[in-house]
Amino acid sequence: MKRFIGKVLIFLLIISIVCGGISAFDFFVVGSQYKYSYQAALIDKVNRLESINEPKIILVGHSNLAFGIDSQRLEEAMGMPVVNMGLHGGLGNAFHEETAKFSINKGDIVVVCHSTYSDSDQIDDRALAWITIDNHVKMGSLIRRKDFLPMLAAYPDYVKNALFLKLTHGGNKDTGGCYARSSFNAYGDVVVRPEDVQVDVQKYFSDPANAIHVPKINGTCVNRLNEYNEYITERGASMVVAGFPIAFGEYASFDREDFIAFQEELQKALHCPVISDYTDYFYPYELFYNTTMHLTEEGAEIRTDQLISDLKNWLSQS
Repeated sequence: MKRFIGKVLIFLLIISIVCGGISAFDFFVVGSQYKYSYQAALIDKVNRLESINEPKIILVGHSNLAFGIDSQRLEEAMGMPVVNMGLHGGLGNAFHEETAKFSINKGDIVVVCHSTYSDSDQIDDRALAWITIDNHVKMGSLIRRKDFLPMLAAYPDYVKNALFLKLTHGGNKDTGGCYARSSFNAYGDVVVRPEDVQVDVQKYFSDPANAIHVPKINGTCVNRLNEYNEYITERGASMVVAGFPIAFGEYASFDREDFIAFQEELQKALHCPVISDYTDYFYPYELFYNTTMHLTEEGAEIRTDQLISDLKNWLSQS
């Protein structure tokens, strides 16, 4: 038995040395290769989040927020600073929720705008997560204990790809367009929407591959969100759940009653208010930009006005 334990300890020591060596090589030799990528916008979002000392509105979700909110419009209407933490759906709901934890304080309002409530409580695209974290030590806190081993398994590929970029001088380039760090404004909104990326909306939404579905709800996601709500309220802040953009038109496979039923089920499961009527977020196809979740500039303004209305109604009843 002692011999077995000794072998296990030696194995763990070897693994630790190897991982430490790869990490040191990555940090000191390879360095950051994604400074101007879309994912790097998280650095600026966190910096803004931590810089605001007064009560603020924190928007939590994926790119439906990045491409779907006019934060300045929201800030002026609500009289509170706004930070848009929305980034990329491939990171998963849980990852986005963690990003707000860098600074949640008394009086803050955390607005969760997920488009799914049946996630597996994992980081979906670990390669993308590594690019997001990159060589920024602070961002390492976004990896929860349960994510550590899956993320560790994806780390060598991340280092290999970063090394390739370094050797080929392909790293740290601003590619421009809507998928770059430079496409975001100071609030965390994407404000660059090139016309050549605008989809033919009728053709796009008529494709069954792009069909919109009513979100499902599972206990894994709900339990985590209720724990998240507890974390937020313990800090004197408030959490609410609000709607996301829903493309509704001739190709829809659902109707209003389906989303009303979803909303009722979600409100029963959550310990925080669901402040939106999801049918208010049904938008015509022409308000969508390049995916089922990204809005045009006009669409973002309409969605923002609806969120303002929802927040004001909730506050008046609180």
